[in-house]
Amino acid sequence: MKDHYLNKLEFWNKLTPKEQEELSRNVVIREYKKGSIIHSENNECLGMMIITQGEIRTCIVSEEGREITLFKLSEGNVCVLSADCVIKQITFDTLMIAEEDCKVILINVSYFNEIINQNIYARCYTYELITERFSNVMWVIKQILFDKFDKRLALFLINENQKSNDLKIKITQEQIAKHLNTAREVVSRMLKRFELDEIIEIQRGGVKILNLESLKKLSF
Repeated sequence: MKDHYLNKLEFWNKLTPKEQEELSRNVVIREYKKGSIIHSENNECLGMMIITQGEIRTCIVSEEGREITLFKLSEGNVCVLSADCVIKQITFDTLMIAEEDCKVILINVSYFNEIINQNIYARCYTYELITERFSNVMWVIKQILFDKFDKRLALFLINENQKSNDLKIKITQEQIAKHLNTAREVVSRMLKRFELDEIIEIQRGGVKILNLESLKKLSF
């Protein structure tokens, strides 16, 4: 299984057969239960991570304990923030939480440090990933600062619908609040407004979309 995902790394074909074999030897597969903390400032530096199953939420946490969700990672995504100890350009701490039962491939941090220093293609790929994640962070900041909450909530529900291909979205209001960086009460009020407009139906442990077109209009 690991070779299937390693072969998809953009710099894989730029490695010699010996380097490919060495890279394959320097990986481990780990599993995390839903709700587990995968990475934080207090945990070990993991190395480059490839998600093979499940979903991981990456956030930053204030001193008061408030979480701001930066992005989510799912099957096939690669993350280098879990190797922040060897990438000096990463100057902030992140918290990674398993939103579902997860399985990941970890490239040993020492070897990862070695390969990005010796192989220009691996180094460029790493910086491209950092740039992509930074773009995700800036998009979140823009949403928080400038977008109205009804638009943000509508867009979130549409994205969840597209992921599951199901009008019934199994997610709690507390989870929505964490993903959208707001209070549960704010989510509850807006969902009730959507329900009064017959756009959604609030259900136990989830939401059912009744009018997807109206939801899409709100998201613009």
